[in-house]
Amino acid sequence: MAIELIKAEDANELLDVVASIDISVPLRTEGRTTDHCERWSMCRLLATIADSEFLQFPIAVAHRDRPDFHIKHGSMDTGVEVTEVVPANHAAIDAYREHNEVDGPFFLKRQRPGEDRLSGSALRSAATSDEPGDGWAGDCVEREWLDAMRAFISAKVAKSAKSGFQLFPENWLLNYDNWPLPGVDREDAAKRLSASMKSGDFGQFQKI
Repeated sequence: MAIELIKAEDANELLDVVASIDISVPLRTEGRTTDHCERWSMCRLLATIADSEFLQFPIAVAHRDRPDFHIKHGSMDTGVEVTEVVPANHAAIDAYREHNEVDGPFFLKRQRPGEDRLSGSALRSAATSDEPGDGWAGDCVEREWLDAMRAFISAKVAKSAKSGFQLFPENWLLNYDNWPLPGVDREDAAKRLSASMKSGDFGQFQKI
């Protein structure tokens, strides 16, 4: 069921409304839900593009499912699907540390999209390890970020082609970036991602 989240007549009102919404995201073991991440992502996006060519006014935003949001703006209807870009093992390790009060600090560990899930003793060992692991050199941070984004984009493109996913005249994919990397040059990484994408890679999405 769709829930109306935001209504605004112009960019200034949109910014005021977005600023009034609680977009705090609890820790994974303290009640974090997908809704928290989706609301944070949408409000940050709207605040960023409020006074841009991407939005028309008046605007109404509804929180729903498949896709996660429907933006009615001016004469335009836009669907927005949100995905959290995070390694499943990294999220599980974070949750284990929070739940068991395992104190850090800990070194960042290199992650790969699609890695086998850790469980049991393997998860406990990874969560309590203070080994530094492999380091990063040159531009491998940006290349690994690109690989992670490409993997999650591909997964959502496949999901959007399945029955039950509603397509609108315009469709966006919004990535909530929680991929653990040190010192990503985001401008450079984003340019690399854009350059690597072919028209068919976007699927039904016009903007990512």
